[in-house]
Amino acid sequence: AVFLTIGTGVGGAVFLDDKLLRPKRFEGFEIGHMIICKDGLKCNCGKNGCFEKYASMSAFKSKIIKALNIDKNLTGKELRDILLKNIANKNIQKCIDEYIEYLSIGISNLINIFEPEAISFGGSFVYYEDIFIDKLKKRLKNNNLIFNNGSMPEFKMATLENDAGIIGATI
Repeated sequence: AVFLTIGTGVGGAVFLDDKLLRPKRFEGFEIGHMIICKDGLKCNCGKNGCFEKYASMSAFKSKIIKALNIDKNLTGKELRDILLKNIANKNIQKCIDEYIEYLSIGISNLINIFEPEAISFGGSFVYYEDIFIDKLKKRLKNNNLIFNNGSMPEFKMATLENDAGIIGATI
């Protein structure tokens, strides 16, 4: 299984045979710093084209704010409400489709490398399940982004939603 935390950035963990796979150099897998766009945007890590520069919720929020010219101090809930009220808006659909394009590239890489039975999502991404997941699955299936037509893993939302990191940090 692969766990992705998609919020301010993109973080992740991999479980193999019921055990947490541990990297040698870092505390967790730097999934957010996987390159998905050659010569892409400069990331805080110093590289260009990192997954989190395109598929974090921060990146998505910035695109929506710019496309609709709205207040940059929106809360996640306010942003979600705007999306749902204006879901037919072409600018919003363009932002969602572009976001799904980048998200699907990163996730297809993870599927092809780890062949997970399930991918679980945490972070503020969980609040957008109804907007993103069906489009993500469709994009992965229709564009042959999974190696050798491999099976689609089950997509699950973290039961602790966006609080998982806070709760985990106190245990």
